[in-house]
Amino acid sequence: MKILAIIQAGKDSLRFKNKVLSRLCEFVTLEHVIIRTLRYKLIDVTVIAITERKKDDEIAQIGNKWGIKVFRGSEESLTHFFEVARIYRPEHIIRIKADCSALDSKVVNIAITSHLFKNVYHITNTLQRTYPLGYDVEIFSYKALEWFYLDSLHLVKREHISLKFEKFCPFPVNNLKCREKFSGLRLTIDYKKDYEVMKILFENLYFEKIFLV
Repeated sequence: MKILAIIQAGKDSLRFKNKVLSRLCEFVTLEHVIIRTLRYKLIDVTVIAITERKKDDEIAQIGNKWGIKVFRGSEESLTHFFEVARIYRPEHIIRIKADCSALDSKVVNIAITSHLFKNVYHITNTLQRTYPLGYDVEIFSYKALEWFYLDSLHLVKREHISLKFEKFCPFPVNNLKCREKFSGLRLTIDYKKDYEVMKILFENLYFEKIFLV
């Protein structure tokens, strides 16, 4: 397998509980993320990563509904992420956030193409933000992710996968930039007020099929 996409989901959000299950038109947020991910033709397999907690059962049901593989494991993000990657052992892994319901497939495809042709071990558009929040994409080579996991086993806190990776990774890292700066835009759901904005956008643009498809 060449490319694995991992959607990191979970209902455990302190800022806005159950945000991935918040409804936007005909689907919940997670379903919009799934639909968009399935459009990425370069991805071989998509997996939803959640915990063993009972409260994540509903997310597992959504994954099953859409025919997406669900992996339940550690509550520690990096360990969980690597556990999924180790099962499939792809050449490259894409990390997708379950609250990015407006993630543009063009951005993901640009990231994949850049990652493959520039021969970098980690590409992201979050190092120096030019894309809107909610357009976040990260791609790791399996080799780089494995190194990072093994090298950080001694750390007590390993929740943020990319922050320490970007700082300490000995491999080439590339930051994807947009031609214009849109980092001031919020097209993600972190807070309830974000949800209210996204709800308005979807209600006015989604059924016209002109909203970032």
